[in-house]
Amino acid sequence: MSYYKILFKITGSIAAYKSAYLISKLVQNGFEVKVVATDYALKFVGKATLEGLTGNKVFTDSFEEGEMMSHINLNKWADLTIVCPATANTINKLAAGISDNLLTSLFLAHDRSKPYLIAPAMNTLMFDHPATQASLSKLKKWGVQILPTAEGYLACGDTGTGKLLEPDVIFEYILSALKKNGTTEKRRLKIMITSGGTKENIDGVRYLSNLSTGKTGAAIAEYFSRNFHEVTFVHADNSVIPKIAGKFISYFSFGDLNKQLKSLLSNEDYDAVIHLAAVGDYSVESIEVNGKRNKLPLEYKLDSTGDEAILHLKRNDKIIKHLKEYSKDKNLLLVGFKLTNTQNENERITAVKKLFREADCDAVVLNDKSDRDEKDQQKNFILLSQAQKSDACQTVEELAHKIETILLNMIKLKVESCK
Repeated sequence: MSYYKILFKITGSIAAYKSAYLISKLVQNGFEVKVVATDYALKFVGKATLEGLTGNKVFTDSFEEGEMMSHINLNKWADLTIVCPATANTINKLAAGISDNLLTSLFLAHDRSKPYLIAPAMNTLMFDHPATQASLSKLKKWGVQILPTAEGYLACGDTGTGKLLEPDVIFEYILSALKKNGTTEKRRLKIMITSGGTKENIDGVRYLSNLSTGKTGAAIAEYFSRNFHEVTFVHADNSVIPKIAGKFISYFSFGDLNKQLKSLLSNEDYDAVIHLAAVGDYSVESIEVNGKRNKLPLEYKLDSTGDEAILHLKRNDKIIKHLKEYSKDKNLLLVGFKLTNTQNENERITAVKKLFREADCDAVVLNDKSDRDEKDQQKNFILLSQAQKSDACQTVEELAHKIETILLNMIKLKVESCK
């Protein structure tokens, strides 16, 4: 499912190669991208590359069979349009109202209620030329957002202004333009997501852990990031990492995770925590080999010649019970996850009720080990509120959307109750 539609126009600049990276980043962050390229642009970057990155055909011809209305339909489809890179030639054409190709025709038919961004790229003399500067000034007055250029070494060997901004910077301009335009009018949450499984070190090469991969947590983090929420992602050191522009904090053991969460929650204001991390119920305390007991973790690799090794474990506290206690913001909302491994419905519900009672969760997601597919991806979730109202969600995307909705509604109710 794609959340924002980007019409990406490419013109014939040597900087066109950078557009491939930016398109890839947009797609990875949940945007759907359609490319319109001039003939000269395709001299620098090929159709196959652009189609492979976007999964969509590349538009170049105003008179292509079956696409006679593309100059209208593409504008209707897009949430935002960007010309990247934009040559002096194209910039001056746009300002003059010339429509001699699909890219320029699309500009004349552009819905001016939607963001239109131009990222210039050219030699310094071309950029500073009065014609180009006059065109940029005119386009600004028409509501077009002209991105600044970088300064540095240019392809021609000169040094100066006119250099295309780095793709990561342009990506942030796109997010900002969508937000400013009201595409992201929902309240922005500051949210912490924990993911992956704890490990308890035995001897530096062996550890006690669980089957958590972090895939569900990563997918939920990507959803919240795409929807412009501020995400802090607290993850196991080898779990799946989401493609988001947020804060990443890693942990290894129960002790590491507990320390990180206590520090983060006591020093920063979070609206909510979505606690998916699979926290081990036990930590390793010592190991007994041939009657000799050693405190763990060992400083050396365990000698495997012994007939038996006995691990002594100590029970860990339930971190989720302390999250609201740690929190600087006492209105913190908490979503817990309960993984079960039973087909008995009563046992599942009992486990959920216990989590609500012990951790003061505002919502709990129930999922069972039997609902993991062949790729080890969890599916079939049940989201329950304190009132025991439940929503079934088949996919992680559906679950993330419903968690977002329930958190926003809870915050709205709390704000209204304080008035």
